[in-house]
Amino acid sequence: MEIHSGIPIFKGTYSDAASREKTEMLARELIPWRKGPFQLEDLYIDAEWRSDKKWNRLKKDLPPFQGKLVADVGCNNGYYLFPIAHEGAKKVHGFDPTFKYMLQYELVRSHAPKLPIEFTCEGWEALYRYPQTFDVIFLMGLNYHAPNPLEIFHACKNSLKAGGLFVCEGVVVNTQANLEIFPRGKYAGIGGVYAIPSPTMLSMQLASVGFKKIHQQHLVKMETAEQRSTIFSPQPSLANFLNEDGSSTEGYPPLYRAAYFATKEE
Repeated sequence: MEIHSGIPIFKGTYSDAASREKTEMLARELIPWRKGPFQLEDLYIDAEWRSDKKWNRLKKDLPPFQGKLVADVGCNNGYYLFPIAHEGAKKVHGFDPTFKYMLQYELVRSHAPKLPIEFTCEGWEALYRYPQTFDVIFLMGLNYHAPNPLEIFHACKNSLKAGGLFVCEGVVVNTQANLEIFPRGKYAGIGGVYAIPSPTMLSMQLASVGFKKIHQQHLVKMETAEQRSTIFSPQPSLANFLNEDGSSTEGYPPLYRAAYFATKEE
């Protein structure tokens, strides 16, 4: 496996044409692919999300992973497990309760079976079985789907080693005010949303559970080039839920995403 500009690329040749055809058949049966892209030999799986863009934003400020134990909580199909393993992590553990995402992961993983990665088909609650285990925990795109995000933050903090790094990334309301909005139904097409915090509110939530050295790593307005419909994810996407001024068709402010880095006290 190689990583080119954040994209996992698996090189080689299939043993026969039937193996190549089976891989593409399985990939199409597992549509929609939310996170990607993946290059499996000559098969390019172009997912809804250009997850490489987020990875490239984060990577420049991440610490070395050599010898580290890393978790990605709410990992979807495990996209980020691959670049983290490529950076030299001792082991990368993904957690996600969606069975289809696990099957997508298994298809990709079959092209590089020796990588030090693992997928557990469970949600964030599984972290309670891993006290003080991980050097780095990623929680991306999950907190606003939970009725009590502080509970998830506590679980992540409990699973970090002392001095460990917590990377929290997700949708925010771009305002300096200390507030949350509570969308009715969907927000920019995103379902299952409970509350969207402002950056200030998210930072205060992290502080309230005991994280230290909290700082905003990036804040970006989401563009349709990063989240769009593709052959492998043909359902309506971001462009279908934005007005000309960038606000959502449901009547909410433009979609921004922020990443915060925080540490567990030593």
